[in-house]
Amino acid sequence: MPAREDTINTALGEVLQELRPTSWRVLAEEQRTLRGSAKRPDVLIEEPAGWPVVIEAERENHTSAETDALARLGAVVESSGREIESAVALVYPPDVRGQTGGKAIRAALRKTDGLEYALYTATSGDAVDRLPSSGWLRGNVRDLAMLAHRASTPAPRIERLVDTLEYGVSSAAGVFEQRHPEHTGVHLGPEIAEILGQSDDQAGQTRLMAMAVLINALIFHESLARTEFMVDSGQRRVSSVYEYVSDTSGFDQQRIVSEWRAILEVNYWPIFATASAILDLMPVATGDDVLRPLWSAAQQLIRGGVTKSHDLTGVIFQRLIADRKLLATYYTRPAAAALLAALALPVDRPLGGADWGDADTIAALQIGDFACGTGTLLAAAYSRLSVLHELHGGDPKALHPPMMKHGLHGLDVLNIAVHLTAAMLAGSHPDVPFDGECLLTMPYGEQSDGSVAVGSLDLLAEQVQPGLIGQAAAITAGGREPEEVANLVDRVGHDKFDLVIMNPPFTRPTNHEGEHADVPIPAYAAFDNPPEVQELLSERVKSLARGAASDGNAGLPSYFVELAHRKLRPGGTLALVLPLSALSGKSWDATRRELRSSYADLIVITISEASSYSSSFSADTGMAECLIIARQSDRAEVEPRATFVILDRQPMAVSHSALLADQIAYAIRSNTIRRLNGGAPAMTPLAIGEESVGHIWDCPLPDEGPWPVAGIVDASLAFTAYHLEQGRFISVTSLDEHPVLLPVAKIEQIAGRGPVHRDITGVERDGTIRGPFERVSPPVNPIPTHPLLWHHDAKRERALIVEPDSEGLVREVADRQEEINRKASRIESTASRAHYNLDLRFNSQSLIVAMTERKCIGGVAWPSVIFSEPNHEYAFALWSNSTLGLLLRWWVSNKTQSGRGRVTVTGVPGIPTLDTRALTEEQHVAAQEAFDALRDLRFLPFDQIDEDPARAELDRRLLVDVLGLPASLCDPDGPIDLLRRKLAREPQIHGGKKSRVVFTDKGEKTEKRRDRD
Repeated sequence: MPAREDTINTALGEVLQELRPTSWRVLAEEQRTLRGSAKRPDVLIEEPAGWPVVIEAERENHTSAETDALARLGAVVESSGREIESAVALVYPPDVRGQTGGKAIRAALRKTDGLEYALYTATSGDAVDRLPSSGWLRGNVRDLAMLAHRASTPAPRIERLVDTLEYGVSSAAGVFEQRHPEHTGVHLGPEIAEILGQSDDQAGQTRLMAMAVLINALIFHESLARTEFMVDSGQRRVSSVYEYVSDTSGFDQQRIVSEWRAILEVNYWPIFATASAILDLMPVATGDDVLRPLWSAAQQLIRGGVTKSHDLTGVIFQRLIADRKLLATYYTRPAAAALLAALALPVDRPLGGADWGDADTIAALQIGDFACGTGTLLAAAYSRLSVLHELHGGDPKALHPPMMKHGLHGLDVLNIAVHLTAAMLAGSHPDVPFDGECLLTMPYGEQSDGSVAVGSLDLLAEQVQPGLIGQAAAITAGGREPEEVANLVDRVGHDKFDLVIMNPPFTRPTNHEGEHADVPIPAYAAFDNPPEVQELLSERVKSLARGAASDGNAGLPSYFVELAHRKLRPGGTLALVLPLSALSGKSWDATRRELRSSYADLIVITISEASSYSSSFSADTGMAECLIIARQSDRAEVEPRATFVILDRQPMAVSHSALLADQIAYAIRSNTIRRLNGGAPAMTPLAIGEESVGHIWDCPLPDEGPWPVAGIVDASLAFTAYHLEQGRFISVTSLDEHPVLLPVAKIEQIAGRGPVHRDITGVERDGTIRGPFERVSPPVNPIPTHPLLWHHDAKRERALIVEPDSEGLVREVADRQEEINRKASRIESTASRAHYNLDLRFNSQSLIVAMTERKCIGGVAWPSVIFSEPNHEYAFALWSNSTLGLLLRWWVSNKTQSGRGRVTVTGVPGIPTLDTRALTEEQHVAAQEAFDALRDLRFLPFDQIDEDPARAELDRRLLVDVLGLPASLCDPDGPIDLLRRKLAREPQIHGGKKSRVVFTDKGEKTEKRRDRD
């Protein structure tokens, strides 16, 4: 006779307990566990640092399991007084419920992968989130255990406690500012800033950061309370913070500092050295007033049960880093960190090649983040590794000391970042002492001996100077002499790491436009570095990266990718958060080639949301990003390929991200993913339960150029663009028909390009004349001698013919006039009628190629395209502004910004276009006639291409009248019309724009779009 349900529940509790024997307590079918309730939960899981999770199980009845799970939310566990915020509904499969006897049931539970379950999490009020939103998860008991572990730190609780932490920090900073105001003799701001390794700032961010350091230390101190350590003086017990607080006399500040210094005898230097120095600096009255709001908030966080979560303090610290804009140290969202870590550390492929339960192999792993920031990624990787080790029979506490001493490497230029990283890593097991760590504050900027240091990028060198690491260790340790400097040098050497996981700073070295226009070299301007030091830093990095795949025009991330590449051992894993431009930017070409040739098992993840903010994995970057995971390999692949994952939306919860990673890994293992160069224009759906979360595609990696499958919603557009780039137009509605063959070539094969705008009007930072012209706008002469098409003005760029907006006047330079005149002549020789749009706003602009009535010098927005046969310009302009031209431009563009497709001047030659050389003279005559007929028409912005009669007419004249293709291609509801409708609805095209342009007799107006409300 099959076992009863309560018997199976008891067996499940026993199996779950044995999976994590020291990390949680599992009670199954226990009475009197819930306060004020005679009902007993089927399975109750309690973690010391988390919140209770209930599992309500049924043999077959899904509805009953859901009802029981929902009923448990809000109940209070008697033993801990904690409220249940997460409950799992579980249904047993036949291979479990058909067993008899506890031993057979336990064996079946360990073996089955047919458990069906869903997670319910209480949010605000009576609202409840369900994961998945529809359908059921399916997995084995380890999958269930991982979900329960993640559910013990519910995201809504973290969000509420973030406000508590921020309020406590702000209150304490306000008190400090009142007692020590600026511009007074008692102002301590500069001293605090020096401890933190930053400059004092007018906005008070440094004081806020100091308070965050103190509350972090208070929380960590209490985590260590009542722990006994062996120090030189013998066995020592850490006292609780409560022992230093009195209702009458307040805080005993000196005893707290003394206790922190005693803890430093064990270790924890990055945590308590900085905090004790800050607190010791404060007068007693100030210390007492500051500690009150901090300790009040700390107690709430401790009671909140998530004091060891980087989700909390990581968010706060990122808001406070004073040099954040110039360092571009944006916070990786916890959900994105969990996704990246889970894909970098898959269940089926342990790092090191051994089983996840092999303690010796796991303890010997080397994991590094050379731009660790708040420690989010390193902590996520360590958490993932620890749980996998435990679920495969390992002891995470025994793993902790060797991982802290030898396995985890976090480097940053901000001492405060290393402080927080240390707290996050050490906080996973605060009662387990460890002997040393490799968490280093790397020297940056001008040094005392006159040299310059470039932070972690100094490690690009094959041989690292011991003094560099020694200085980094000394900074991090608050001045303590590091004991194993030589060992540290060896540990951060090349070919050492099993995993490098990073979200490198995104700052670019150039300052041509944007918020850093007044900073000579923004990438190196942090910490108030003067221009001459910025120059030295730039040259230092270039020399270190000489011969590498990195490109300074791509900004600092390119150098950090090269750093990771050099540090990985053969077979090691790379896991990165990068700007979306890494997949398409011209300056990233070499990096993509290195990934293609030196790595296998590539996974590229992007998001298809319209907003740049919601298509990123970091907070506040305002630009689309991608995740790249790859394994270093010297195996030559016949056809290098990658798995491209396109998510419907930004991952928002850690539990959701972990399940998403499982689904991606399963799809790859099962070898069922559709191929871009297969026979059908569709991606493989990606779902969690019955909830659609995105799509996945197996794609070949091109020998050169962009990897354009990024953030795309409609697979048929990518399918069409992929084949069109190779000269085949395939109608996605008639796949059985022969493709229409079209002559396609790269622009560099049919024409030349004009100069970079700085070669026309530029002046170097030292005042040296680079460009021979001064630009005057509008032109001063009715007929300019040197007309320029320089900037964008969408409203005046609706028709194919655009008037010049500026004039170039040859500079007068007394001692260089002959040279200037020669340069001016060379620039004038690049004048053309055809000009290419570099910074294309799909949702506001109407032209990819603008023509001028007479030859014109191109500018910053419109460089010239120079044909040896001028009559080829007409066919080129028609194609570029057609639906097919837009498709290819969108396909290869850098789509980092919402609704925008950028290319660089140097990238223009690589763009696929109509091969005008293949057209007959009759066709070129037809192209000119078509152009003349269309030249006065107004074209709507590209995001309205589906409703633009002018664009439809251009398509018809180009494809039918010029190229001689069947007129049916341009029929209403025909293939080209379908493409226009699809393009208009692609998020990367419309960017979520809520308005539309309407042409009137007097010009144009905008009105609200009802279909995007």
